[in-house]
Amino acid sequence: GDLRVDRSGGLQSAIMARADQNAELQQDVNNLANRVASLVALGDPSVALEQTTASIAELSPIVGLTEVVGPGVTVSLDDGDAPNPLPDGYTGDDYLVHQQDVQGVVNAMWRGGASGVTVMGQRLVSTSAVRCVGNTVILQGQVYSPPFVIEAVGDVTRLTEALDADESVAFFREWAGVVGLGYDQQVARELVLPAYTGPLTTGDAQVVP
Repeated sequence: GDLRVDRSGGLQSAIMARADQNAELQQDVNNLANRVASLVALGDPSVALEQTTASIAELSPIVGLTEVVGPGVTVSLDDGDAPNPLPDGYTGDDYLVHQQDVQGVVNAMWRGGASGVTVMGQRLVSTSAVRCVGNTVILQGQVYSPPFVIEAVGDVTRLTEALDADESVAFFREWAGVVGLGYDQQVARELVLPAYTGPLTTGDAQVVP
């Protein structure tokens, strides 16, 4: 169990170069939105207002503020049935999906060029954090039980190759075969990922690029 917990795919691997880029873009959206609010408050219908509004519209899809529709990949992770008594050397945690398992799939999807990712239908942005409490996941204030469903819109070939190449995903698949965890991966012709509607700034750790 300890070996699995220490594998890559946790918080350290979640904070990648693309996370910084997305966070900067999201900050641009916040700054531009503040400029619009200031201009509107002043009653200024100038070209500057139009340009600022256009910039927000251009950046919004990148940082997750608009719906994304297209082909993609769906991955489902599920707990296994722990036998009673447990085999020697095993614990109950060995039969549960852990935080780093979900994050490993999410990270692989971003590396595969996903234009949008959801966990349990919740759109991920640069301030999203996936956290486990027992065998549940807490995401953006909501608590979810397994199976945990992760969806990504993007080039299906690139997404599939990224999942196949990811070390943490490969380890989960191997471990699933040993203890009976659930791993299901499906290609979808069309996925509809909703826009992110929560607050744009939090103190949570970043888990998306």
